[in-house]
Formats: sequence, structure tokens, C-alpha cells
Amino acid sequence: MPLFFFHIRGVRQELSRDELGLEFPDVQTVYHETFCAARDIAIELTACGRSPRGCTIEVMNAAGELVFELPFSEALDHQIHHLLRRFLQ
Repeated sequence: MPLFFFHIRGVRQELSRDELGLEFPDVQTVYHETFCAARDIAIELTACGRSPRGCTIEVMNAAGELVFELPFSEALDHQIHHLLRRFLQ
């Protein structure tokens, strides 16, 4: 299975590098897992008094190429939109 690395870029552009990586069968699975992880990490950052809105997860492949970036704000806004839709029905 392909190996992916999940680096977190902070508000001040500092980078927390994933040195181990994780194996996933495809990019769709990686995106789903990254989306869920961003929401979980956002909760932890908020509990520490840090805003996750300016942070991004940068997903790289084993060759060091950027596969995609997921801003925490995208994951958080989607979650809020989903909850609002649920209550409006």
C-alpha cells in the first residue's frame, strides 16, 4: 500500500513534520481520514487555547510530493454546515 505523510502547518507557517507516515489503499481514503483527523486535532488545539482556523494538513506521498492540502477551516466549516442542515430538516 502507498505510504502518506501528514505534516501540520501552523498559523505562523511553522511545520510539524510526520516522520513515520501511514499506509492507505488510495487517495480517497487518505482524504477521508485527513478530514476526520483535522476535526479531532482542532478540538485538541482549541482545548489548549489555540485557534485551528489558520492551520493546514499537508499530505505528501513517499516521494515527498504534495498530494493535497486540507485547511482546518474547510473541515470545520463542513462540519458546521452538516449540523445546520440536520437541524433545519
